[in-house]
Amino acid sequence: YEDFVKKGLSVKDAKRRAKEATKGVIDAIKWLDDMDMVMVVLDATKDPYSQVNITIIGNLQARKIPVLIVANKIDKKKARVERVRDAFPQYNVVGISAKFGDRIDELYEALFALVG
Repeated sequence: YEDFVKKGLSVKDAKRRAKEATKGVIDAIKWLDDMDMVMVVLDATKDPYSQVNITIIGNLQARKIPVLIVANKIDKKKARVERVRDAFPQYNVVGISAKFGDRIDELYEALFALVG
């Protein structure tokens, strides 16, 4: 909840939002059994080692579900696709800018290669 407090929420509201976010992650994990593959989109300007990223990607790995990691926002100066690659070296990581459509062709190629 500390991240929510840093964004200006009261401690009470931050705890409520953190609880909602945790429930959302748990609900998403329940759906993983029905997935043939998953594309995980991360913000390339943020720390890829967040608890949510580790939890979701760890669950995918444990279930042997094919994963493509997309590092979005490569148009930003703070974007560090290499940091995302270092965090998840066992997966293909494609850097894109959804805002400008940069490297979308590479994303499609990686997606089709993963699903066969």
